Amino acid sequence: MTPQEIVDYKRKWLGTARNETKIHSDYTRATRTWLKDHVPKHQYHVQEHTNVYETTVIFEDRLHQDTYLYWYGEKRA
Repeated sequence: MTPQEIVDYKRKWLGTARNETKIHSDYTRATRTWLKDHVPKHQYHVQEHTNVYETTVIFEDRLHQDTYLYWYGEKRA
């Protein structure tokens, strides 16, 4: 997909998606790396600084969110 197609596609589902995960901002870089390796670029969105020391990751698909939460849970332990 071209960058414009990705933006257009995200606009369609981002407003209705409720698959949000809030993470500590210290894990933002590791999260971006994991997302690049495991989730297609057009199926997630990362919003940094949504609160103090907080980043929000929004997924189009619940399965991707569950897989991410499993990885993130292991990372924090």
